[in-house]
Amino acid sequence: MPSFNGLSKGRVICPEALSEKGYNLRAAFPDFPEVAKGWQDKSATLMARLQPERDIAYGDQPLQNLDFYKADRAIAPLLVFVHGGYWQSGDKSDVGFIAEPYVTSGIHVAVINYSLAPQARMEDMVVEVRNAIKWLHANAVRFGVDTQQISIMGHSAGGHLVSSMVTDTPENQGMPPIRFVFAISGVFDLPALVPSSVNNALSLDVARAQALSPAGYRPGAGACVHTIIGEHETLQFHLQSAAIAQQWGDVVTDHHVVPDTHHFTVLDVLADIASPYSRVIADTINGK
Repeated sequence: MPSFNGLSKGRVICPEALSEKGYNLRAAFPDFPEVAKGWQDKSATLMARLQPERDIAYGDQPLQNLDFYKADRAIAPLLVFVHGGYWQSGDKSDVGFIAEPYVTSGIHVAVINYSLAPQARMEDMVVEVRNAIKWLHANAVRFGVDTQQISIMGHSAGGHLVSSMVTDTPENQGMPPIRFVFAISGVFDLPALVPSSVNNALSLDVARAQALSPAGYRPGAGACVHTIIGEHETLQFHLQSAAIAQQWGDVVTDHHVVPDTHHFTVLDVLADIASPYSRVIADTINGK
């Protein structure tokens, strides 16, 4: 096992002894329970005000559902948000607050659920997110979605899942056109986390971790990716964003380091209607 933290030919290197420190983020940032409570409170308040259409099924499994926050426009761009939680926890109702700055800017927002480990494999989750996007595209008339203006955003595990939607792989053939990808604190090269306790519920071996890593593939034609990360993330997460930038080159058009935030608090900034970061994202989606 290599003895240094870093990159090698665009892939993340993490010594096995340092994997836990790099990837067990709830240990690294012990204020997570308070941050998560804040997310839930803000989400409940926003839901009460905006009255999204909730628990819309895009499949026949219990967690194959989404909430739809409609902008005040007949036809509008769509932003699909995928929550984090290390592929084993989290729920759309916890993070609905992310919708506010984008709905206010005339963008519909769909916040989706997907099946979680250990009941589901990560391969299943990738398929489910893909199916959710296809379902929203197929139901564009119902929701008033401009089918040429679909963008996707994901946090942490969600960053991995949304970036997996734009790899140049047979599975992504026939996907609706994705205008922009916003990957927040994403994991793009999975073998580095295999030795950590995060993998207990995932049961990844190195071969599966390699196969599920977006950094191991070329991006599809037309992909346009923004990576976003908190200033105080662990070194491994900074390396994750550096790896996808090296591997995907000019497809990663912007990299934003949000000051004075860590892996969890970065989401508060992106959900803040007054934040310059949410404004940049909204303007990008709206073509300004």
